[in-house]
Amino acid sequence: MPKRKENQEFASLGEKDCWHSYGLQMLTPAKFSLVVGKILRGRYVLISSKLDRRMEHLFPN
Repeated sequence: MPKRKENQEFASLGEKDCWHSYGLQMLTPAKFSLVVGKILRGRYVLISSKLDRRMEHLFPN
């Protein structure tokens, strides 16, 4: 199979605005506090997993 002659171009990535709790665990403390602040202000969304939804009845708000 011949090689491509031109480089592939991809769209640039946008700002990540949906976060999962497991993804927050991997952040540095400074980035974590920045992201959590934006979640609390409503700019970002926290995605809950099936396990989180099953645990809601054990820890009600």
